[in-house]
Amino acid sequence: MSLDIDVIESMNMDRVAPFYFSRKKDEQYLITNDFGYYSYLSPWEFDDFCSSKLTWDKFIELDEKLFIKNDTYTDRAITAYNKKNSFLAYGPTLHMIITTLRCNHKCQYCHAAVAPMTAKNLDMTRETAEKVVDTIFYTSAPSLTIEFQWWESLVNYDIVQFIVEYASMKAQALQKNLTFALVSNLSLMDEDKLKWLLDHGVDICTSLDGDKKTHNWQRTYKEGDSHEKVVHWINRITAEQELRWKKGYKIGALATWTKPGLANYRNIVDSYIELWLTTIGLRWLNPYGFAAAERDTLEYTLDEYFEFYKNSMDYILEKNKEWIFLKEMMSMVYLGKILNNTDSGFMDVRSPSGIAIGGVAYNYDGGVYASDESRMLGRMGIHDFLMTPLLATGEETYRAMANSEVTKISVQSSTLDGLPWYVDHVYKPYLGVDLIYAFTQHGNVFSNFAKDDKTRIQISMLDYLFDKLRDPENEKIFRSWIRR
Repeated sequence: MSLDIDVIESMNMDRVAPFYFSRKKDEQYLITNDFGYYSYLSPWEFDDFCSSKLTWDKFIELDEKLFIKNDTYTDRAITAYNKKNSFLAYGPTLHMIITTLRCNHKCQYCHAAVAPMTAKNLDMTRETAEKVVDTIFYTSAPSLTIEFQWWESLVNYDIVQFIVEYASMKAQALQKNLTFALVSNLSLMDEDKLKWLLDHGVDICTSLDGDKKTHNWQRTYKEGDSHEKVVHWINRITAEQELRWKKGYKIGALATWTKPGLANYRNIVDSYIELWLTTIGLRWLNPYGFAAAERDTLEYTLDEYFEFYKNSMDYILEKNKEWIFLKEMMSMVYLGKILNNTDSGFMDVRSPSGIAIGGVAYNYDGGVYASDESRMLGRMGIHDFLMTPLLATGEETYRAMANSEVTKISVQSSTLDGLPWYVDHVYKPYLGVDLIYAFTQHGNVFSNFAKDDKTRIQISMLDYLFDKLRDPENEKIFRSWIRR
């Protein structure tokens, strides 16, 4: 949306700081700035803002939110910008390790295109694992997360143990903060593994696609009842953490939504509530791996997804008003930006993207990819985002990663300040582009604003959240989500 020429001519540029704006359906103007602040203005307030003739109360609000220039503006703006973009100060913080491509499930939507259990040649070796850990500790980030990713990490459990022990020793020697996360379908979990993992501080995350019928249809498991196993271990892990004095601990669980599940959203949300889980994700289905080959069965239109997101969020808010605490993950990412003026560790929704500079993926064979999604493309035979293979030393590998053409083009193509339409959109402070998705859909890492479905999804979610935030009761609920 552009300003009328008479408004531009009357604007006091010495007093009005840079801002973005949009006129909403109720004629109110939403204004935002690069620090993540926002405000609503009536039409006459908007005109007064542009010409620096605001009433005192509104002036105070906009001054505090850095929409007004004064003698302290520059210093406050620098502090606010540093806070919102603190992730730019360091190298990769999230290091995803794929210890094997084998899995005992064959999920309908599997993004990873997993290999059968017999393919032991697709396991990471100890030599490769040691080189991966050596590379990780050359990052400049003071805090690191090593995440054992896609599926099934427990198939190559010996290597998981080796990496945890070896990385823990290096972290202590180099005085780095280190956390571990294990993504698992939990079908191979047992009491000995659980004790060892918790003793070594490994957080556990799993997939729960809802009620038994939906979960077992989506997550094909020929060796038993997948839903029964995952529910058992969710309860068992929660109970064990309670015994370890981690009161209120909740295992992380992710849901993947396919077309048959959209209409079943209430049952799926209820299944999370029944297990006392506090977080659910309303994730869009990505076109990678097996999901790309099963589109006719699994995929849905944007309009179908928008309606699903709205209905699900309304239901989740309804439950929160009944004192049932459940929060939605992607909404939390945006709410953190909107209400706390900070960027989370979610790599896809940043500018520039976290691909290559925030999170990287180490394949079982030592290939270092710019993200886990780009590693999935590698599994499909597309290796455009392979930064480097592991080299002789960790230092050599890290330098090759940092200086790779993949890293440079990833930063360039995902910085919103250089992308048409993104650069002046009212939601620019909260948006990010998924360049892997853009590449997959259109063959170009530079996202086309008009054609990028992921962008349309973000805008629809932000429209919903900003609308709901105008109700004080909803705002209180949303603030409780990000406060915890």
